[in-house]
Amino acid sequence: MKILENKAAIVTGSSKGIGRAIAIAFAKEGCKVAVNYCHTRESALEVSDEIEKINPSGSIVIQADVTAEDEVKRMVNDTIAAFGKLHILVNNVGIFHRCSFLEMSLQEWESIIKNDLTSVFLCSRYAVPHIVQQKWGRIINISSTSGITGGTSGAHYAAAKGGVISFTKALSSELAKSGVTVNAIVPSKIGTDMLWGSYDEEGKKTLLTKIPVGRFGTPEEIASLALFLASDNAGYITGESIVASGGYK
Repeated sequence: MKILENKAAIVTGSSKGIGRAIAIAFAKEGCKVAVNYCHTRESALEVSDEIEKINPSGSIVIQADVTAEDEVKRMVNDTIAAFGKLHILVNNVGIFHRCSFLEMSLQEWESIIKNDLTSVFLCSRYAVPHIVQQKWGRIINISSTSGITGGTSGAHYAAAKGGVISFTKALSSELAKSGVTVNAIVPSKIGTDMLWGSYDEEGKKTLLTKIPVGRFGTPEEIASLALFLASDNAGYITGESIVASGGYK
């Protein structure tokens, strides 16, 4: 039996990058997946098509801005309508732009906090009641090592991702007795469009010299960790923030 057989999940921002890899990894293990996107519909449809080849009738595509409360409610309700249940939420959506503190506007601050932290609250707030009903569930939040170290991307990004880690710890305590675990994955330097858009070729070469394993991580490696946390094998793990950084500090 596949390890996520008869389970249903929402993976936010799953039209590309880490979210895409997680959605496909879950589908391969029998999970039905709501593929969420905000702008990139074509990419989301491609992910859904790939899932359908693996798990027929195993996906739906839902457009929703996860910073908008009404759209989050609709996303969760549409998932329940399609699958009849919800067991897993992966809060993957996030944006990034490098900015020094003295140049940071209130608009830039609020944009990052809204997309990278408030979205985690909203999706959890509306998904958790349904997940708790199953008496088994998993919430997996994608953070960043910037939330631990401060990073070099800016105070807004570090604050948001640090908030995700603290939110994870708090929510895990509240939900522990309901059979729902809540954990965070804390990646760094993963080969996605977000990373490639942040460095030129020379910058990438310099960055590689700072990663002890000597390479960038892959979305599939993060997906493997998410798959473990979503499985019964991780039932005794909750409130944790697991770093996947290739040793980068």
